[in-house]
Amino acid sequence: MTNTDVQFTIKPESAALAPRVELLLDRVFGAERREKASYLFREGVAPVAALSWAAFDQNKKLVGSIRYWPIQVGETGHPALLLGPLAITPQLAGKGIGRALTFRTLEIAAEMGYDLVLLVGDYDYYKRFGFVPATPYGFVMPTEKRPERLQVTELRPGVLGRVSGEIRHVKEENGSVVTLPVQPPRRRVRRHAARA
Repeated sequence: MTNTDVQFTIKPESAALAPRVELLLDRVFGAERREKASYLFREGVAPVAALSWAAFDQNKKLVGSIRYWPIQVGETGHPALLLGPLAITPQLAGKGIGRALTFRTLEIAAEMGYDLVLLVGDYDYYKRFGFVPATPYGFVMPTEKRPERLQVTELRPGVLGRVSGEIRHVKEENGSVVTLPVQPPRRRVRRHAARA
């Protein structure tokens, strides 16, 4: 795929690529990313493999990544996806890489039968993919301090307005999905050197 003078390709993320993706995420978001409320829903569960994609430049260097995580919504435990993180090498931001990764993976998610995707992010960026503020539809992410950043899109018309409620953390145990309690983010203790 090409956008202006930037050439890149997107393809499913391989298991061997995982350490490089983590380095990219640290570079784009910083190590503090793990303290965000959305990360609590990623602990103890693997991302959805078919929806973990990566972007590479013409030199086969990793320049982008997107992942989705299984979640449940509301008292009925409606299965849904939590998009994120979406990371693009900063010097290539705005070149269409994030757009390509997001459109392709949302398309695959719909083909897989998912009908609802949530994320925490900037509305101005994600509205192009059909995301809208989630709070007016009754969605709640426990421990999220900026609920206005919670967004949702339906992959099948009619889901919004029918499904709502608290987002729940899940993981698989012995082939079945188990709902986990959401714990507040762990704060890192910063040690300061004593002044003489």
